[in-house]
Amino acid sequence: MTRRTRVEAVLSAVVLSGLISANSLAQSMTGTSAANTLHGQAAGRVGMFSPAQGHFESLDEAIEHYRALALEYRWPPIIPTGSLRLGDSHPVVADIRNRLILLGDMASGVAPAESWLFDAPLQAALERFQRRHGLEVDGILGRNTRAALEVEPGERYRQLQLNRERLLQFEAQRGAQNTYVVVNIPAFEMRYVEAGAPVLQMRAIVGKLKARTPLVASQIESLELNPDWNVPSGIAYRDIVPDMQRSPDYLSSKGLELVVGHGASMRSLPLSELDFERLYHGPQPQQRFWQAPGPNNPLGQLKFNFPNSYLVYMHGTPSAGLFEKPVRNFSSGCIRIEYPDQLARRLFGLAGGNDGSESVSRLEREIARGENRVLSLPSPVPVYTTYWTAWLADDGQVQFRDDLYGYDADAGTGSVPADQHARVMGP
Repeated sequence: MTRRTRVEAVLSAVVLSGLISANSLAQSMTGTSAANTLHGQAAGRVGMFSPAQGHFESLDEAIEHYRALALEYRWPPIIPTGSLRLGDSHPVVADIRNRLILLGDMASGVAPAESWLFDAPLQAALERFQRRHGLEVDGILGRNTRAALEVEPGERYRQLQLNRERLLQFEAQRGAQNTYVVVNIPAFEMRYVEAGAPVLQMRAIVGKLKARTPLVASQIESLELNPDWNVPSGIAYRDIVPDMQRSPDYLSSKGLELVVGHGASMRSLPLSELDFERLYHGPQPQQRFWQAPGPNNPLGQLKFNFPNSYLVYMHGTPSAGLFEKPVRNFSSGCIRIEYPDQLARRLFGLAGGNDGSESVSRLEREIARGENRVLSLPSPVPVYTTYWTAWLADDGQVQFRDDLYGYDADAGTGSVPADQHARVMGP
């Protein structure tokens, strides 16, 4: 590519981003300096719209910023390329840089040495953008990052407005309660707020599309230590029975048993006695699949119980590696949390003083015993599952997430239709 062709390509990329007018192409294009001059003019214009340090004082300020972007700038698709990373050189880099400046992920006012060079400041800005959008943070312009950069400011503006309404609904529902657990489904995150201050935050795993985690407002009343697992009928017929029919050893390989009865009267059956006429339905005694407490139990060591019509609960998991995934909708409706022991200690220590310390000590003693037990919390703690795809974080950065269950597309007022809730509950 000749120098003139490269400059033309850079300028075209800047024009495509809407930062300068097409008439600017009529200006002199005699070399790299001309391209950088035009990039500097564009960056200066961009800087008028970029938030200070990428932070906002309020959600309303963020909404107004995206509204201004939508009114001022075109936001066409990015010129198709392969993945771009540190050290690569391509005309589209100028477009990426300008978008990141507009969105507040990159400082404005300093022109790069080469407009088309993917340099270290651009990589850092792209990582920040990826972090704000719940993407894999690798500093590479790949398919998912490109798609997020192509979302028009007008769409982000509508997304922020919609989620502001959801937040207002949540605040009204919560009322004066300032100690609670909240799970944000699209963010795959759980937070524990105590006396109005967030004191615990961790990654979560939520329901897959065909078994969505429902929106629930309830209270955590008890904690089950070393829980067993009574496999729900939906999971049994959808996931277990087909695999069991393909492999007779499937149940034993997964630590599952075929059982009848409950409590002291429960007994295990050989697979030869499996009766599909009695499996989860039909005449008594009905059969079901069950898994004993242990290191491979899908509920982990701790299970948080809260009354709800969907029979969902929150629990640990032996599959800790899944928390490393940026998108974590792997469950059958229940919520898996990364550090259930930390939340348990917080909830049992709420009484404060000697009472709180004794409650935590009792919890730790019971966990160490390794037995299946249910402990009531000293005081029930409200728990909410929510659906926020945009919000202002504590550090003032605006966060966006994908519309995991399609509720944004369906919602006209910020509410989620009841028929969108989970159908099958399980870990």
